[in-house]
Amino acid sequence: MSACSSILVTGGAGFIGTHTVVQLLHQGFYVTIVDNLDNSVQEAVTRVRELVGTELSRNLHFHLGDIRNKQDLEKLFSQAEFDAVIHFAGLKAVGESMAHPFRYFDNNLIGSITLYQVMAKYNCKKLVFSSSATVYGQPKKIPCVEDFELKAMNPYGRTKVSHCCP
Repeated sequence: MSACSSILVTGGAGFIGTHTVVQLLHQGFYVTIVDNLDNSVQEAVTRVRELVGTELSRNLHFHLGDIRNKQDLEKLFSQAEFDAVIHFAGLKAVGESMAHPFRYFDNNLIGSITLYQVMAKYNCKKLVFSSSATVYGQPKKIPCVEDFELKAMNPYGRTKVSHCCP
């Protein structure tokens, strides 16, 4: 992918998302963030704009929206052509996932499926998915490598495993 490509960053107002957005802008990409601000704040996007300056900020667009809401995604994809999606929009607290497993499956799994459906409809075929080491459970060896057995031990980890191994 070349600079001047257009990238959608889901959950782009979060910690990892904002750092990624800064790097993408510095590399010459056009970036659109979609975030429901459940785990982030609008001020984070303002700080990104301050960090990259006025010129690069012209290549950044923010949309308040939720990946579980197909209309939010349809609106974005109908207004802009995205070369790729970097998918960070996910709930991420293991303990909370134990207390509220359906919330995690709704957001992390159903939301992702909705995103993938809209991507397919608009022929966006490139995706970077943010997974988690929790998919490995408690491995016998550390560090974990990608060919380790998947043994998620909590709802959060299971929502991440479900993306690669239905």
